[in-house]
Amino acid sequence: MAAPAPGNTAIYDEVAVDGGTLPVALAGAMESGSTPIILLHGWTLDHRMWTPQIEGLGSQHFLIMPDRRGCGGATAPPDLAREAEDVIAMADSLGLDRFALLGLSQGAAVALDVARMFASRLTGVVVSGAPLPALVPREEVIEIDTYREWAAAGDLAALRRDWALHPLMQAHSREAHALLAAMLADYDGRDLAALSEPPALPRDVLRTLAVPVLALTGEHDTPWRRACAAALADIAPRAMHAAVPEAGHLANADNPARFDALVAAFLRNLTAPQTRPYQ
Repeated sequence: MAAPAPGNTAIYDEVAVDGGTLPVALAGAMESGSTPIILLHGWTLDHRMWTPQIEGLGSQHFLIMPDRRGCGGATAPPDLAREAEDVIAMADSLGLDRFALLGLSQGAAVALDVARMFASRLTGVVVSGAPLPALVPREEVIEIDTYREWAAAGDLAALRRDWALHPLMQAHSREAHALLAAMLADYDGRDLAALSEPPALPRDVLRTLAVPVLALTGEHDTPWRRACAAALADIAPRAMHAAVPEAGHLANADNPARFDALVAAFLRNLTAPQTRPYQ
């Protein structure tokens, strides 16, 4: 793989995984002692959702931002069960022995699956808006079956229109709205053709996570996602919880300055996991 680009730009490479390749954007600083971060995007999105983090987190950290399998420019077929291994393949390609993970929504579930399977490779995990039905009964409705029917019929316009109105897709800044719209316009629905189950994250697994965890949500995220974050902070032994003000589900794009500050503070304090990031 190529080295990361300096400043606020990114360079692009790809990594081979089981069944195909994943495009990867690389940016930020690779300074001695800094923690590299692999960033995992949410459903219907792609690596571009992390564009706001290049300036903030990228000033101190090496950022690895893939298109997950079945998304964006990835040729690897969708399969949520394989994504933990994909993360390790990316790290190995870059020669990273240990790294931090940052995941949003569906990407947050993948990040926790990596923590379950490969804890020794991780310095810490940040999850934002993680769906955790094993901890909190799901109160949120996503019409996946309807979206599958629309995708199978080739009616992506209907899918995109409906999903754009969902509470999880509501932006709280003009910049975030433009970024979401650009990614959703490119979403092709191919992951919906595969019956891929999300990682199993039962209560017993989350109770024994060995790595430090920061559970984030935007203050205007859905009630269920906020409850999941609070429950994760309560049950995981090295977890803490924080809310990003003036932000919804896409907290990293709605309020990148505050989001980045919380993540950076958590990573700085990994040697003292009892220390909470400032609120």
